[in-house]
Amino acid sequence: MPANRLPLPVLSRRLFMAGAAAGIGLAGCTREDGPDQPGAAFIDSQIPPGLSPDAYPPAGFVWSGFKHGTLPEARYGVAAPPLNPRAHLLILADARYPAEVYFALARQAVEDHLSVWILEAPGQGGSGKYLLQNQDIVLPDFRHPIKTAEAFVTQTIRPSPAKPLYIFGHGSGALTALALDTRPWPLKAVLAYAPWDASQSASPEEWHREDDPTDAWARAAHRWRMANPDLRRVHLSEGWLKQMVEARKALGGFRLELGRASPPLILAGEGDLKPLCDGRHSCEVKPVAGEGELTPVFQAFLSIDV
Repeated sequence: MPANRLPLPVLSRRLFMAGAAAGIGLAGCTREDGPDQPGAAFIDSQIPPGLSPDAYPPAGFVWSGFKHGTLPEARYGVAAPPLNPRAHLLILADARYPAEVYFALARQAVEDHLSVWILEAPGQGGSGKYLLQNQDIVLPDFRHPIKTAEAFVTQTIRPSPAKPLYIFGHGSGALTALALDTRPWPLKAVLAYAPWDASQSASPEEWHREDDPTDAWARAAHRWRMANPDLRRVHLSEGWLKQMVEARKALGGFRLELGRASPPLILAGEGDLKPLCDGRHSCEVKPVAGEGELTPVFQAFLSIDV
């Protein structure tokens, strides 16, 4: 293996499992279902040839599956810094992208001494499929990703006052982040980037190798899909879109439930995001035009109440 190549996630699994338990809690990393079971997550992601090193996964990164109730397995990945982490970061992926596009953010957080967890909701990315799901991205109930993320934090990440939690959500993952009942957790802050709205509903019918995406994360997603056919779900089904509309509408009710118990919140992106701050304690809007401007906002977010 060339010196400048990191081990592939599938090859680093045993090494990671042997040493990571000292740095982070790994409850839930053992899969109850084998890879051939219905609804199983895809955990053998291969690094695309010629990928820039800054888009590699953090050292020691490993994929696994998380099973909540009767839902398909959610796919998640985890990495930890070499020394004792000061906190945890949970990244909630947008349904339109495979979780691999967040590796640059994950590497940045690991360098800042955080353990990083990237979670894909059931039915999207490389997570397990619902019964009779085709290659579309589907969601029977918008509460599924919310309940899955809540169970994942409680059962697998298990934050503590000594190692609290930061949450970053993007797109549909941002809606999930805004709807979580965070009261049981020692949560430092939430960063919701480009929360999904109806303007983001357009999607291709299917993936094509000759596609030429324009933005950086879409180009990265395309590279990963070229190397990993299991990540080629790109079409947002009508059912998924309807559930996202309901999820956006429901945020008002969740704000009333959380009230002033909600953690510091940063809303980043384009357009008018101020309505999402209504009723939330310590909420700030940061105009961000694309992923290229996200880095300083993300760095400031990870520095909240260190």
